Amino acid sequence: MSVGITGIGAVSALGIGVDALWDGLAHGRDGIVSIDRFSTEGFSLHLGALVPWPSRAPSPVDFATLAAREALARARVSLENFPSLAKRTALVMGTSLGDGAEKPHVETAAVARALGVLGPALSVSTACTSSTNALGLAKSLLDHGDVHLVIAGGADVLSPDLFAGFHALGALSFAKCSPFGKTMGTTLGEGAGFVVMERHESARQRGATELAWLAGTGLSSDAYHATAPDPTGAGVTRALRAALADARVAASLVDYVNAHGTGTEANDAAEWQALRAVFGAHLEAMLVSSTKGHLGHAQGAAGILEILATLVCMEHASVPPTLHFQGPRPRCPADPVAQPTPRKHAVRHAVSSSSAFGGANAAVVLSAVPSAPAAHATRPLRAVYVATTTSLGRDGLRGTDAPHDECPGRLAEPSLDALLRGADTRGLNRSERMLAAVVASALGDASLVPRGDARERTGLFLGVTRSSPESVAELEESVRQRGLVKLSATAFPKLVLNAPGGTSTKLLGLRGPSTAISMGEGSGLLALVYAARELSSREDADTLVAAGLDELAAHDDPSSRGEGAACVVLTVHHARSCGTRVVATAIGGPDDRAFVEAEAARAAGLATVALEPSTHARGPAEAASSLYRAAAAIARIRAGEAHVIVSEASPNASCAVVFAAEKAEVFDHER
Repeated sequence: MSVGITGIGAVSALGIGVDALWDGLAHGRDGIVSIDRFSTEGFSLHLGALVPWPSRAPSPVDFATLAAREALARARVSLENFPSLAKRTALVMGTSLGDGAEKPHVETAAVARALGVLGPALSVSTACTSSTNALGLAKSLLDHGDVHLVIAGGADVLSPDLFAGFHALGALSFAKCSPFGKTMGTTLGEGAGFVVMERHESARQRGATELAWLAGTGLSSDAYHATAPDPTGAGVTRALRAALADARVAASLVDYVNAHGTGTEANDAAEWQALRAVFGAHLEAMLVSSTKGHLGHAQGAAGILEILATLVCMEHASVPPTLHFQGPRPRCPADPVAQPTPRKHAVRHAVSSSSAFGGANAAVVLSAVPSAPAAHATRPLRAVYVATTTSLGRDGLRGTDAPHDECPGRLAEPSLDALLRGADTRGLNRSERMLAAVVASALGDASLVPRGDARERTGLFLGVTRSSPESVAELEESVRQRGLVKLSATAFPKLVLNAPGGTSTKLLGLRGPSTAISMGEGSGLLALVYAARELSSREDADTLVAAGLDELAAHDDPSSRGEGAACVVLTVHHARSCGTRVVATAIGGPDDRAFVEAEAARAAGLATVALEPSTHARGPAEAASSLYRAAAAIARIRAGEAHVIVSEASPNASCAVVFAAEKAEVFDHER
């Protein structure tokens, strides 16, 4: 489906607003300065790309609200005056670590309230690919008719902890970031960017101007290392090819790539390998650049700011340059638009690529709005089957046939030796161990442990609400003992919410689409809904594991808060079905369980459907509880029930899924 971008907003190191972004690009300015917001005493370098901000303590919510309001204003959308539209508007916000104090879904809810958004408020947290990844979830909401409008993007702030973490990893540059150039290392930045997205038909009906189309999106996992990219670039290659296939755009038609281009030796070389693999000889005719020399590496907001830089340059029939380039290094482009100002170059199709900790890769294809939309044959939707479920209970791992009527407080940590023979599981935190156990057990039970090319078509969608408390405590203890300058370089990258998922994909070789998303309570079910939709409507994966994960902190009261790890394996392989399929899904606004249940039942053509009660025996595990209930629903199907619906509602969003026996009659508009 054609999705138009009708509004854009930016807060960046180049200034407040899209006009400041364009002015900086057009005049060769960067926003990289000596950090004065916090002390960098004791560090070996002191540069950062800071947003010019009146307060010394900005938050991601501040940045996001300002950028999103600009995007709405440019799209000529007023949610305050049209409550019916506000209820059909979603916010999808990507962030890496946020402000370090709040859970991402809490920050997203705060931005939604400030904007007057009454529809779903969803978070994506896949480190530095978060905002690029957010556009894919936003497109899915529009494609499936959940909403009429989506405000999508991301925000992050440069904090002392973040600066210290990247410093400890040796990733920062002594000079201003020079992507693909002789100076090695990146410069951290901050900011926010948002786009307003709507279906082409909707934009045309209300007379909105489409700046471009979001034509396609793609995700992948390196399954290689927590912080280093796969040196072959194979993970980036898969994300790029998935985005191009989704857009139905041949590689030979791409005019420009805005590369992730961090300036680090490992990232730039791996990304160039990927571009050569995807575009081949066409690289000679197209342009490649990175805007991190202007903006710094804005973490979870990096992708969306680079997409906005691409869009504003496309409006001026040009592409952004790569600043501070002083000659190429080996295995990098010889001329990444190495000049101070944009280069004239008409762009029909552009690609923006992002990579992140945990091996997460994301890519999008942006297309100029054609005079007449091309007619594409509708892709047939694929049936999605449940292969198995697995969860952690009081007595350990439980498969599809076990009862799932409880959500225990603290779980007994499972042994991974038998599940992951030969794998190096040293140094894993509690979240990583729990998730790896349920995913490995489930894939083994379903005989779906991937081998060979099947690894590229198997992915992991994780619902999670906060960083691993164990790794947070380890980081805090390292700072207490040694000071911020010498914080733990092993604990720091484990703080990103997708870290447990990245570890599981590495241990099991899952190289397909992977993500980490949150709506607070019910995040596991949201992951299942999103995974089922992607399997049904796309062709870049055959099996997706939908998981929910919650780790208790040492100070948490297990009588009021649960710990959980559970997953449902979804596949298009009928032979691996446990006798159950997903026949309908729905996503709606905050605390609206009745609406999503009715929408899902309607989509399945059912007047009534059995409900799986929302009960928690020993306190909820925010993300995983809903998948315990999904497992119970699937057990009821296997016991003879024809249809069962599972729903969840939180202050951020609501979602529902209808499971059916394979032979049950349903009318499913999604199939």
